[in-house]
Amino acid sequence: MLFEEINPGNSVKGKLVFDIPADKKLTSLELHDSMFSGGVTVALR
Repeated sequence: MLFEEINPGNSVKGKLVFDIPADKKLTSLELHDSMFSGGVTVALR
């Protein structure tokens, strides 16, 4: 899943594991396909 292309309009499901402090809650992630891309913000449920 990590290195496969996801075309516009398609979706994928998976789990991402992060080490964050117990008193914090993530509300979104910023994803980039390279360090030069504009990226996209994804809301978390």
